[in-house]
Amino acid sequence: MKTTLLKISFIFLFLTLMGAGCEKEEELAPYHAQGKIIEVTGGCYGEIVLIEVENPSGIGLPGTFSEPGKEDEAITYRNAIGVPYFSKIGIHESVPQTIGTWFYFEYRELTNEEKENLFISSNPPLICPTNIISPTNAPLIITKIISYK
Repeated sequence: MKTTLLKISFIFLFLTLMGAGCEKEEELAPYHAQGKIIEVTGGCYGEIVLIEVENPSGIGLPGTFSEPGKEDEAITYRNAIGVPYFSKIGIHESVPQTIGTWFYFEYRELTNEEKENLFISSNPPLICPTNIISPTNAPLIITKIISYK
């Protein structure tokens, strides 16, 4: 009896250790993502909320961004998406649009019309004195904030 109990305990322990060693990325529902805001641009860069997506990987683009004269404050990212300012896409003003805010959200691709209109910072558009390039990102739109902190 003791031998059988010992064998069962050993097998259970072995299977538990195997399961603990196989950590895999939590699978999210389609078009769901998690990430945090790493930059909010405006003016000549366009009105972009830059989000480093933690999960799923591969929906964003890698890059480095800094404003002219602030190269020592550059941010580097691996999987960033750019979304329009929350006020332009119907996200309630109580949801913070600040650097460091973490989100779990639903997203979709932008239509051509949205790409042309939602990132513009003023009407008429600003005339920028130099050739300013927006941060590298995959433009998407948030359709629903599920949770944030």
